[in-house]
Amino acid sequence: MATKKSSSRDTDQQEIYVSRSEKKRQAKNIEEIAKELVALSPAHIKKLPADELLKTELHNSRDLKGGALKRQIKFIASMLRENGADAVLAFLTERKGSHLKQAGEFHELERLREDIITEVLQAREEAQRNQEYLTESWQSDTIAAARRRFPALDPNALKKSALRYAATRKPVHRREIFRQLHAAMERQQFGETTPPTSES
Repeated sequence: MATKKSSSRDTDQQEIYVSRSEKKRQAKNIEEIAKELVALSPAHIKKLPADELLKTELHNSRDLKGGALKRQIKFIASMLRENGADAVLAFLTERKGSHLKQAGEFHELERLREDIITEVLQAREEAQRNQEYLTESWQSDTIAAARRRFPALDPNALKKSALRYAATRKPVHRREIFRQLHAAMERQQFGETTPPTSES
C-alpha cells in the first residue's frame, strides 16, 4: 500500500514538473512569435488575423529599440497568451511558406541563368578556336530545357541576350537573361503559355 502511495506521489510530481517545463517552452515560443510579429511590415500587420488593439501595439513597436523593444515584445506575448495565438501562428506559417517558395523559385532561375551563361561562354570559346562566329543558330541544350520547363519562354530572345553577354560580359545582359526567365515563370503561373513576339 505504501509503495502505491509513493508511486502515485512520484507520478504527480513528475506531471507537475512536465507541466511547468511545457509552460516554459510555450512562453518562449510565444515570445518568438511576438518577435516575428514586431518585424512585420505595416501591410502585413493590416492583414493579420488579430484584434485592433494588438495591431496598434505592433505599429507602436516599430520605432522602439533596446530595452523598450524587449518590454514591448513581452507585452505583446502576454496579449497572445491571453487571446490565443493559433490564428496568428497560421498566418506567419503561411507567409513564411510563401517566402520560402519564392526563394526556391528564384534559386532555380539563378541556376538556369548560370547554366545558360556557362554554356554560351564555352560555345563561344570553341567557335573562336575554330575561327568561327557564334550566331543565333547556336543550339543550346540549356535553353531548350528551360523552354520545356517554361513553355512561355521566348528561346530566340534568350539566345540574343546570352550571345550579347558572351560578347561583352556586361551585367545588363546577365540581368536580362534572369528577367526573361522570371517573366516566363510568371506567365506560366498565370496560365499563359504563348511566348511574346521577340524583337529584332
